[in-house]
Amino acid sequence: MTARGISRRTIAGGRSAFRSALLAGAALSVLALAPSVALAQASLGELGANVNVPAGSQLFLEADTVTYDSDKSVVTAAGGVQIDYGGYKLVARNIVYDQASRRLVASGDVELVEPGGNRIYADSIDVTDDFANGFVEALRIETPDNTRFAAGQAVRGPGQRTTFEQGVYTACEACEQHPERPPTWQVKARRIVWDQDRKVIRYYGARLELFGAPLVYLPYFASPDPTVKRQSGLLAPSFKSSSKTGFGVRVPYYFALDDSSDLTIAGTPYSKQGFLGEAEYRKAFENGYFTLQTAGISQSDPTAFDDFRYDGVSINQDFPGETRGMVGTTGRFALSDRWTFGWDVLAQTDNNFSNNYEIENFSQVYHTSEIYLTGLGEQSFFDLRAQKFDVQTQNRLTEDVQPYVLPTLDYQYIDENPVLGGQVTYDVNVTNLRRDATSPGYLLLCESAFIENGLCNGTDGFPYRTDVFRRNTLEGDYSRATTQAEWRRTFTTAGGLLLTPSLSARADVYRADMSAVGYPFGDLPLGLGGVEVDEAGLRGMATAGLEARYPYLIETANASHVITPIAQLLIRPDESVAGELPNEDAQSLVFNAGNLFSEDKFSGYDRIEGGTRANVGVQYSGVFGAGYAIDALIGQSFHLAGENPYAQVDYALVGFESGLQNDRSDYVSAMTLATPIGVSLGAQGRFDKDTLDVNRADLMGGVSYKRVDTSVVYSLISAQPTYGFPEDRHQVTTAATLRVTDEIRTFGSVSYDIENAQIIDRSFGIGYADECFSLIAEYKNTSDRYNLTSAETKVLFKLSLRTLADADFGYGLGSN
Repeated sequence: MTARGISRRTIAGGRSAFRSALLAGAALSVLALAPSVALAQASLGELGANVNVPAGSQLFLEADTVTYDSDKSVVTAAGGVQIDYGGYKLVARNIVYDQASRRLVASGDVELVEPGGNRIYADSIDVTDDFANGFVEALRIETPDNTRFAAGQAVRGPGQRTTFEQGVYTACEACEQHPERPPTWQVKARRIVWDQDRKVIRYYGARLELFGAPLVYLPYFASPDPTVKRQSGLLAPSFKSSSKTGFGVRVPYYFALDDSSDLTIAGTPYSKQGFLGEAEYRKAFENGYFTLQTAGISQSDPTAFDDFRYDGVSINQDFPGETRGMVGTTGRFALSDRWTFGWDVLAQTDNNFSNNYEIENFSQVYHTSEIYLTGLGEQSFFDLRAQKFDVQTQNRLTEDVQPYVLPTLDYQYIDENPVLGGQVTYDVNVTNLRRDATSPGYLLLCESAFIENGLCNGTDGFPYRTDVFRRNTLEGDYSRATTQAEWRRTFTTAGGLLLTPSLSARADVYRADMSAVGYPFGDLPLGLGGVEVDEAGLRGMATAGLEARYPYLIETANASHVITPIAQLLIRPDESVAGELPNEDAQSLVFNAGNLFSEDKFSGYDRIEGGTRANVGVQYSGVFGAGYAIDALIGQSFHLAGENPYAQVDYALVGFESGLQNDRSDYVSAMTLATPIGVSLGAQGRFDKDTLDVNRADLMGGVSYKRVDTSVVYSLISAQPTYGFPEDRHQVTTAATLRVTDEIRTFGSVSYDIENAQIIDRSFGIGYADECFSLIAEYKNTSDRYNLTSAETKVLFKLSLRTLADADFGYGLGSN
């Protein structure tokens, strides 16, 4: 019996198997035309259900015409056919379903959308009624993460496995203007097997093409399913090279141990040093994570690392041994929404192993090993940590003088209840440190190799390099506990004058048992004699301050100006035991407009600004039409009474040549200009109080116009003989980026030492990046005479094929 439905119909079937629903839908569509429909429907229950779809799923069939041949049990739908069943959506011009063979053939612009989001496009598709097995011609598949498969023929087998004959895989979109062009990259293979159950793609007889050109041929390889975030297997190799290690290829293997932990092991054979082994374990928890990392090598040529020299004289006499290695671990855990506990610890056989061999996560020159606990409240902050400072340079002596800080504590609390209408802030700092070595540097070595070569005598063009060891580092133990409270309130008068009185009190408890060797020859700078510190006691400081600001507004038709004179007076006694205690955390002092109105310009707690001081200045802010704005400040500091703390000698020689060592300081100023046309300018400087000579200056400028971004930074530091710099230092750094197209950009930078007519560092490169591919090539050269690290030249390449592989290659062209 044959029944035919006319006109376009939408049919809904129940929760039976796909074949049952389809046949039932076809029968329902011709109910009015076929007198024997009851017989056809009665036979549907015998067909069973075998489609893996959610309970309660219904089949919806929509077509211009539907024909049901009950004798052959064949359903034919034609004209804009759409089927929606259990998350599957099928669109075609025609479909034919044969109950006897349980196969459905769709033809004509077929599109099948799977529940997971994959889109399958084909000229025709021949599948079983549960959409599992089938044969496809002229196939193209698009996955939800924008990857694509294509093939002349494909077979869908059991277990959601699809085999593509003469297949193509890519994560790149076709060019809209020229769809005939090949994608940026693609893998063509004799056969591609996509196993969605095991989430792996296998390629047989594969060829990787880049911009349509063959790049590499592989008889077999496998990659994770595009939906996979973690899967065990080989990762892309990376290439290493340096003059010390030779050429190496790092081959990592990744183990996905479980849902919350994984392991990566890697081996790198180096042409000059042998085999480097690495392992990294990572574990995630609901509230944090931790990692454990190790690496080691038995070096073939340890003497290759004895190359830290000053004018040909070897400084690093104790080069690393044959066996070198490291163990590092990191962790971070949220104990609650306010408390965090964590650590970052590095232990290695020598001070420079991780940097020499570029061990990931631990290769930086300056690394801090620490364990910490931090808390953040509504009005408070808590930070407790133990620290060791790792300096990974060829100069072993720099590492030896780094202290152990066990521990340091910082706590701050802002009282939420006003006191006399003002705000009260409490600060606590506790520090305990130990250092096991003292005062390294060139002067110690001058007694042997350097003196024999006529160096370090101050007459050979290389004066005493006190910039290296000027911090007369003390060995031994030092402890200090500081508590401080400050009250501050701002009053506004009827005339607009802002008055801010403040009161603060500080108390320190300290204990120091430290010493340093001296230098028994020559006329030496301050602070380089022998030192013995054995002190314990109390010190304190009380400060009364008053700050006055009077902002004056001037408005015109196209601009507004705010001129604010500022005056600050700080009354306090002299710093007690000034310069007699170790200075470990206040060794940096740069006087500029940014700290002109700071009540204490020392950078840490070990020094206290004492004496009566006045800070004065004028601030200007201007806003002009069309988005132009200027901010500027100029001022000066005056020591009025007592001892000037910046003229007193301490063990770090802080304050000399700072601009604050006289009763009347240098002038400081700063200015910034913002424009709506992509131009920005900034400048800050310190000028001699008598001659207005520039003692320190920083000039910054930048231009962003269409596809070009540029910046220039110029820095000047006048001569500082006390610190070992008898000549002015001038440096200029320029950088630029050009976006050639939306995908291609070039970049470069140069830093130039004007005084010594020497390029400090330079780099330039080119990068390409689109939605599926990126490639960066960069050249870097560093040669800084003021640093203790070796000069080096490198060429770097980074390649990324989205979803397929990432690789990087670094080649060292030599170091000195």
